[in-house]
Amino acid sequence: MKAFSDIFIIYNPVSTGSSEPTAMKLERQLGKALPDVSIKSLPTKYAGHAEELVYELATSHKKPLIISSSGDGGYHEVINGAMKAKKAKKVAITAVLPAGNANDHSRTMQERPLAEAIIAGKITAIDLLEVTIHTKGKKLVRYAHSYAGLGLTPVIATELNRHTLNAFRETWLVLTTFFKHRPFTIRHSNKLIILDSLIFTNINEMAKILTLAQDNKPDDGKFEVISFPHAHKFLLIKKLFRAATVGLQTTRRENTYSFEVIKKMPLQLDGEVTTLAAGARVKISAAPMALKTII
Repeated sequence: MKAFSDIFIIYNPVSTGSSEPTAMKLERQLGKALPDVSIKSLPTKYAGHAEELVYELATSHKKPLIISSSGDGGYHEVINGAMKAKKAKKVAITAVLPAGNANDHSRTMQERPLAEAIIAGKITAIDLLEVTIHTKGKKLVRYAHSYAGLGLTPVIATELNRHTLNAFRETWLVLTTFFKHRPFTIRHSNKLIILDSLIFTNINEMAKILTLAQDNKPDDGKFEVISFPHAHKFLLIKKLFRAATVGLQTTRRENTYSFEVIKKMPLQLDGEVTTLAAGARVKISAAPMALKTII
């Protein structure tokens, strides 16, 4: 019995990375190894197109494997398309082929080359973060495969992931981002809390050098909560140094966490940025075993 009805590889033809050539290479590899499976590469045409493609493919094919030749941002679109299809009672199996600057998900999840894993055909279920945002009577639900974050640490991770790095450039980016940073306030459990950073994560590393937790637990129905209460910048430097060396200690592990933002601010989901309006209410929930994937 075939593990997949079809295989589709989605790539960005105008990517600054290696999205297209990496997709074509995988298509050739899989074509030789799986001659009885239909394999097709599909380009995206605009931002958000990958999400639409995944939904269309999942609703028109029985059990497709949909691969994102991208970094974390491109895969973010793919998993949201897969979750939309799941709500319509359709199946989309997903995988990410690392081809971007930010490849945190593939680096922490994949133990062998993706082509080998696909040929083996083992499908794994992992948790996602479900992010529900209520603003002025409107509700938005998005999913994250790796992390949701506010404040300093996700901003630094996003900056590091945008660049080809050496030690000097890493240090410079961290310092310039660090000194621009300002704390933010949320309301949590009816208390106002001033923070420098707040991260909810399913993975244990960000941006190649920041270790968030000691273990990677993507299938236990919980996520790590890592918070930095607002402190003197010297203490922040110590925490960032710890993240880049021995790793941080998880503040807590939860299956839900709710808060309200006081002022307009960015929320990063797998490095993709959405803006939270002042007064927005946010609920982070674990979506246990929500994503069928190849890792």
